[in-house]
Amino acid sequence: MPDVGSLAPPLDWNDVRFFLAVARSRTLARAAAALGVDQTTVGRRIGALESRLRVALFKRGAEGFQVSAAGQGVLRAAERMEEAALELRSQVAGERSETVATVRIATTESLAEAFVLPAVAALHQTHPRITAVVMTGWSRVDLRKGDADLAVRLARPTDPRLAGRKLAELSLRLYASRAFVEANGMPRTLSGQPLIAYEESVSQTGRHPFAHAPMDGGRLAVLGNSHHVLVCAAEQGLGIVQLPAYIGEASAKLVRVLPEVEADYTVWLVVPQANRRIAAIRAVSEAIAAAFKAARAAPTRGTRP
Repeated sequence: MPDVGSLAPPLDWNDVRFFLAVARSRTLARAAAALGVDQTTVGRRIGALESRLRVALFKRGAEGFQVSAAGQGVLRAAERMEEAALELRSQVAGERSETVATVRIATTESLAEAFVLPAVAALHQTHPRITAVVMTGWSRVDLRKGDADLAVRLARPTDPRLAGRKLAELSLRLYASRAFVEANGMPRTLSGQPLIAYEESVSQTGRHPFAHAPMDGGRLAVLGNSHHVLVCAAEQGLGIVQLPAYIGEASAKLVRVLPEVEADYTVWLVVPQANRRIAAIRAVSEAIAAAFKAARAAPTRGTRP
């Protein structure tokens, strides 16, 4: 494959953007939608890039566009170009005042409600012109590619290009409604019990929806993709649910069951190294850290019989 750096004229960054979009989406149509252009434009830009590099970057097949063996080297170089472009944006933004900025925060729905949004409320007292875009969901965004500016997540970063800050040690516990316990007695095991769980935790390999407690003989009664649905189902007496303690203890209708079953986990604030220079992102990061600190200091409802 020719040395990309030796080509004249130099590669057009826009062509590289088109190449990355097709490599990630696998179709011209999805790449076009992501880039906000028509499909013909995407195909033309890919063709121009292949002509310039004198290699076939993709293998076209029934499953869409797959990066070719020759294209893999181009893909690695393109990702480095993308990271450099993002770092340049960060450095420029870091020179500006934080008084007007948009900061995108990726996290889960429950962490957003319990910690991130209170942090944003406190932040607006001193930085009212920072706009927070709070992105929730199970899918992990790629901070290195600029999908978000920072993340509050449950996994410690291992990539040296990402900085991690420990926010809190939290616990997962099991809960049921008072009415459920009164009708069925205090459960001693999950066997024979109706269970309520996140659909993702049941379907994805490696995740366990009940703090690793044996589920043999249990029956999945309700599955949901929102903690609101799970809490409501448990409050309605539909079964036993695993919840973060900060959610379960907040409901007056729920009581803790199987208190010996508990799973601890760590929450991390993750920021690309380049973004740490940006004043607005520093301000948001400090506000989120303060919200977790305040939550740890606040009294909890505690476990009730």
